[in-house]
Amino acid sequence: MFGMCNPLYDIPRLHGLYRAGLLKLDELITHRYRLDEINQGYQDLADGKLIRGVIIHDR
Repeated sequence: MFGMCNPLYDIPRLHGLYRAGLLKLDELITHRYRLDEINQGYQDLADGKLIRGVIIHDR
C-alpha cells in the first residue's frame, strides 16, 4: 500500500521538512479552489488549464 514508505517515520519527517521550508510543495500547486468552486476545478482540468489543483476546505 505504501511501497517502501514507513508512514510512522516518513510522514512526520516530510511534515517537518515542509514546515522548515525545505520541501517545496506549494510551488507544485497550479490553482487553489474553494469547495464551492469544485466544478470549475474539474472543468479547468478537462480544459487543460490545470496541472495540480487543490480544494481548500475551511471549517
